[in-house]
Amino acid sequence: MRIGIDIDGVLTNEDEYLLDTTTKYCYENNLENYIDATKYETRKFNWTNNTLNNYRKEYFFNYVKNYPPRLYAKEIINKLKNENNKIYIITSRHLSFEDNTEGNNMRKNIKDWLDKNNIYYDELYFFKEKAKESKKLNLDLMIEDSPETIPEYLKFVKVFCYDCRYNQNIKDKNLTRVYSWYDIYIKIQELIKK
Repeated sequence: MRIGIDIDGVLTNEDEYLLDTTTKYCYENNLENYIDATKYETRKFNWTNNTLNNYRKEYFFNYVKNYPPRLYAKEIINKLKNENNKIYIITSRHLSFEDNTEGNNMRKNIKDWLDKNNIYYDELYFFKEKAKESKKLNLDLMIEDSPETIPEYLKFVKVFCYDCRYNQNIKDKNLTRVYSWYDIYIKIQELIKK
């Protein structure tokens, strides 16, 4: 199988880090706390771009470099690799698709993080319009969490939706909810048997 894997929210528990650090940032800067914790990424807040950029400078780059992968992600990806599946890491993380110094730095940080955590991949892609640009990869499966991107993927590929508080409203016959990396592995095995 050709398996696409997102980073933020799938390889990592970005939402947990975001809730912890943004609420601390709000407290430290006398800002209103989140307006809706079930919203995706920083849509939880009613922040200006300036506030968002200041938060990112203080917390986001620590996440990019140091936040650990989800439990068993490396182990399951290695199992999938050893079973001759092709692994495509696909991200549209902030700045990663920009053709400038900041984009170059983000891409390097992502590669360094994958190396540091021994996350195997056959190919790594940085896409601005992730689903649209991923179509050319002829994936058999995409593992994704984004409520904005999943509906686009569902137009052309089976999706394993990594279950999060912000993607509960997505339902489709071509979508399977997954709750952990071993759950992903078990459900891939079931897919292969069909």
